[in-house]
Amino acid sequence: MAKKFTMFIFSFLITIFILGQEKFVSAMSSANIPDPILHVENQKIKDGYFTNLNNQVDKLKSVDEGTIIVRFQYTGSSIMSLFSLSNNQVRDGHFHLYITPTAIGSENRFEKPGEPKQNVHVNAQVNLKENKVYTLAMVLDKEEGYKYFLDGELIKEDSQSPRKFLSNIYAPDSSQLGRTERSSGNPYPFNGNIDFVKVFNEPLSHEVLTAITGETKAQSLENPMPDTDDVTKPLSVFYPGFMDSNNYRIPALLYSEKGTLIAGIDRRVVHGGDSPNNIDAVIRRSYDQGLTWEKDGIVINDYPDQASNIDLTLLQDQSNERIFALVDGFPHGAGLMGGFGTNAYKGTGFKTVDGKEYMFLKDENNNEYTIREDGIVYDETGKRTEYSVDEDRNLYVNGEKIDNYFSQTSPLKPHKTSYLELYYSDDEGETWTGPIDLNDEVKEEWMIFLGTGPGNGIQLTKGPNEGRLVFPIYFLNEHNRQASAIIYSDDHGKTWHRGESPNEGRLIGEEIINERYFTNSAHEITESQVVEMPDGQLKLFMRNYSGYAQIATSFDGGESWDSEVVTEKALTAPYSQMSAIRYEGQVDGKEAVIFSSASDPASRINGTVKVGLIEEDGTYENGRTKYAFNWKHSQLVKEGHYGYSSLTNLSNGEIGLFYEGTANTEMSYIKFNIDYLKLIWQKYKPAPEPILKSFNILSKKPTPYRPGDKIQVEVVFDDYVMLIGNKRMNGMIGGKEIHFDLVEKTENSRFIFEGIVPNIKPKAYTAELEFDNNLTIYNVYGELFQANQDAAKLTAKIIVRGK
Repeated sequence: MAKKFTMFIFSFLITIFILGQEKFVSAMSSANIPDPILHVENQKIKDGYFTNLNNQVDKLKSVDEGTIIVRFQYTGSSIMSLFSLSNNQVRDGHFHLYITPTAIGSENRFEKPGEPKQNVHVNAQVNLKENKVYTLAMVLDKEEGYKYFLDGELIKEDSQSPRKFLSNIYAPDSSQLGRTERSSGNPYPFNGNIDFVKVFNEPLSHEVLTAITGETKAQSLENPMPDTDDVTKPLSVFYPGFMDSNNYRIPALLYSEKGTLIAGIDRRVVHGGDSPNNIDAVIRRSYDQGLTWEKDGIVINDYPDQASNIDLTLLQDQSNERIFALVDGFPHGAGLMGGFGTNAYKGTGFKTVDGKEYMFLKDENNNEYTIREDGIVYDETGKRTEYSVDEDRNLYVNGEKIDNYFSQTSPLKPHKTSYLELYYSDDEGETWTGPIDLNDEVKEEWMIFLGTGPGNGIQLTKGPNEGRLVFPIYFLNEHNRQASAIIYSDDHGKTWHRGESPNEGRLIGEEIINERYFTNSAHEITESQVVEMPDGQLKLFMRNYSGYAQIATSFDGGESWDSEVVTEKALTAPYSQMSAIRYEGQVDGKEAVIFSSASDPASRINGTVKVGLIEEDGTYENGRTKYAFNWKHSQLVKEGHYGYSSLTNLSNGEIGLFYEGTANTEMSYIKFNIDYLKLIWQKYKPAPEPILKSFNILSKKPTPYRPGDKIQVEVVFDDYVMLIGNKRMNGMIGGKEIHFDLVEKTENSRFIFEGIVPNIKPKAYTAELEFDNNLTIYNVYGELFQANQDAAKLTAKIIVRGK
């Protein structure tokens, strides 16, 4: 952030020929807006420093609607509070307006003794670059809801969340800039500069906020890509309002043997979060490789209430063209949101009766029932009851449907845990059969959760396991630690088995990990995708906490794994799902893997697709070929937010990519070829530095300068600049110091500094000025003003007469 600031020195002539007085108008003052109840400027916040506003708490605590505007530049990678009001005696009694590199938002947490906690959290996905200058505005209107503006754009509206503002915080005693004071000890520290914060006790208009925040809107530095047909423009396959939902997540993409492109997704009906939630597995199809899509989507399954299907994974058996969809199933109220083990418990949900596994249900009195052959329900004494169920989990009494046993209202309910469910289609996704429960085959009683990759499964084509169907999965062990693995079928999906995790028997230092009992979170490997190598061995690309993809190797089709897990330093990736597929063709004469992920080690930003050439790199101790990847080609496909993604091979060597270009709203698709991934051009122009256009002496009447008179200097830059620090010019006249302080600015590029003529004898003087050493000047791109001393220096005189 800190280029060395070069001192700008200039000499100037103050003459008796005076220009006419000019009128200064800023964007803020020109708008017809009220005075803010809080206005703080020019704050440098770093290394634990923050701005204490505790003397403003009484003024803020009763505000139940209003506007907050903040202009800032930041460095960092975590959640950072810009402005907060809190009760520092509790963990969750605070409001703060915050940023991360990929989001802006506000949290309004209510905590009062004897009352349930509440958290109103509203945010929007953005791409904030370090050092760049931004202006953020938040509005809470009790009638209209929430609005968020960033650099002249309305980026978020929310009329559904409860409308809570500063008055919602119980007994606040702290207000700060750059920090949120709370008893938990996690203050969300900010690092950077805050040009100003203004708080208003009423909602400001759309026009006013567009104008104010638009002052820092920067022109794009992106160079247009060379004319090419190698990539299509992003197309939103799922978006707010489609299929009666405003939220979507978790893409899965499959190109069938018959040429049908199937895009699968979570339809998240109530909100964008994970289960517990009303989430349905749905698909949409294209017959021209993604250029156009069917008008309507297809629902694989739709459970009632907040029962859910989440995290879809697709796979086709090439021998019979059956398409499988593997999903996580949760009964109403179950899921992983709220903490592992909070809304999902250990167990499979099945019990053994006479050597067979049956799903069990319980009534309100905790009496146990089991679902036997043909859906007949038996009580715990082994007696047939009047209850029965069908394949869709509908519950019947004497043949009459009364409910669905995954619902909130069912008189018989399943064990509150995760259920791995399999669906299949024999008509290109038009209709689906299922769910088929796999917990009794692949989940252990000690697992809290066992779920999908998600994304894609594969069918093996080489070696002794040729024809095997493989789905990536991961699970939670007895200590809430995650571990990757796969499930597989050698009979075309009739029966399934779970392979060991790469964490089973893995040697790290002197520790040998056990998949069931390990406790170190640093060793967790989670959502994954599996790829087959030329000789049939498997590579499992796994999400983890290292900031890079980690890769495990199996020689037996995923049943067990080599003890070495490679941290692939060429594949920068945050804690997020990634996609990897074997390319159906060659690149530069070699077999290859295509990899997609966000390319930041900590944030889900800047989606990148890479080509890894498969190269032989010696042999393992067992004599098998050791493969390494040469990540030779790379292309940034989506700047800003980039979450989960799914790749698939298309015809003619092309590749389809279905990805989360937003957090949970629009899910986008592009198609490209290998030439696009090889394409090299200067994507961005270098950011310009601030340029000083001119400075002038403003008018003074009557004309002679006398000791005690004011002198005003106008400084004009080529574009917006932000001044942080000591906003002053210093100089000497007649051997005496003179200081010029900033008094006005216009449109953030024209600044007026004012000084007082010292008590000096009447004569002509040469005067020199310099910006204060503690003043830094940035443009919107975060570039620091670097003055060229020779070009800026002028020699001139000031004429002073006696009093």
